Amino acid sequence: MMRRGVCTLALLASLPAQAITPAAEQEVQALLRWVGQTGCTFIRSGSSYDAKAAQEHLTMKYGKARDKIKTTEDFINEVASKSYLTGQPYTVRCANQAEQPAKNWLYAELKRQRSKTSP
Repeated sequence: MMRRGVCTLALLASLPAQAITPAAEQEVQALLRWVGQTGCTFIRSGSSYDAKAAQEHLTMKYGKARDKIKTTEDFINEVASKSYLTGQPYTVRCANQAEQPAKNWLYAELKRQRSKTSP
């Protein structure tokens, strides 16, 4: 009986991850475009990057992690908020605003974008 359970778990673990939904893919792509257009400074691993470089970096990371991402929230939490290597959170500095965690910044924009598309 125990062996059957272990085999079932092994089979489930080997199945491909569920793909991101089309709606979430649209949100992620909208966030990536927005990042590149903000003019904000993105700070990762102690170095500063302009908005375009941040967009390129997050796009590259998303491409590598895509099979693990199911929702826009997964993208923000797992890809766009911290370094894979150090675990150190990313921060963002925009004109006339205090530096803030990238996670908070991206969630605020996601909320704004969703409110524009809600009936």
